[in-house]
Amino acid sequence: MYNVQSVSSARIARFGSGGVIARSKTAMDDETLFKASPAIFAREKHNSRSDKFTYIPTIDVINGLRQEGFMPYEVRQGGSRDVEKRGFTKHLIRLRRDGEREVGDSVRELVLVNAHDGTSAYQLMSGLFRLVCSNGLVMPDGVAQMLRIPHKGDVVNDVIEGAYEVIKDGAAIDTVVDNMKAITLHRDEQEAFALAAAELRFEEGKNPLQAQQINAIRRSADEGADVWRTFNRVQENLTKGGVTYIDRDDRGNYKARRQTRPVNSIDGNVNLNRALFTLAQEMQKIKIAA
Repeated sequence: MYNVQSVSSARIARFGSGGVIARSKTAMDDETLFKASPAIFAREKHNSRSDKFTYIPTIDVINGLRQEGFMPYEVRQGGSRDVEKRGFTKHLIRLRRDGEREVGDSVRELVLVNAHDGTSAYQLMSGLFRLVCSNGLVMPDGVAQMLRIPHKGDVVNDVIEGAYEVIKDGAAIDTVVDNMKAITLHRDEQEAFALAAAELRFEEGKNPLQAQQINAIRRSADEGADVWRTFNRVQENLTKGGVTYIDRDDRGNYKARRQTRPVNSIDGNVNLNRALFTLAQEMQKIKIAA
């Protein structure tokens, strides 16, 4: 039986045109999931889908995963300017098995993505949730497999089987993290990594931040010069936003003091996470070869 909680115990944030992010320290119940993401409970597909589109409510898949011990701890639902479409938009759920072994200061999670409007098949990815900063990471291809399950056939069982396939990659993830912790970066290497990472976050020529800001330490647990901590600092500063910078015009004159925005969209957050982790791996390879 999964842990039942009140809606108020989850942190729910809204963004864009109906977008929502909710994260809880305990497993989410249906009331919390529904408040954050009605699309999870949609009882029919969007009217734009053909008869070939096999409709399975995401909550049925989540309940199947719950029976296997995977509990939801975070949910994101994408927004839409079309109010009618918001009940079918892309949604992401991060699930964790009770008693899941921690990887240093992180715990392994299963990342499930779906949509009922044709914008996404079921996707399963391996993730890490960093406990010290409540920050979720997503593993790229090459470290852990990403499975795509189309909306046809026995979707619930296919997702459950896929979940176990993704979880099998846990040992490989442990090894990658340990290797990152074992390699030290000099200050100039950290800042080079930070600037390269910013190119993944901002449009070309639009990065408003200095390398020191991207690599800034937010808490004592982030102190350290290894690849893993450098990656975590950069990842958090780029994905969570809140970094203050001076906005200037084309002549370099002061316009305003601003803060970077968080990357809230599902695709944007997942893609940036995966790209940043790949960049960290490449930095690690360069250091090993040097």
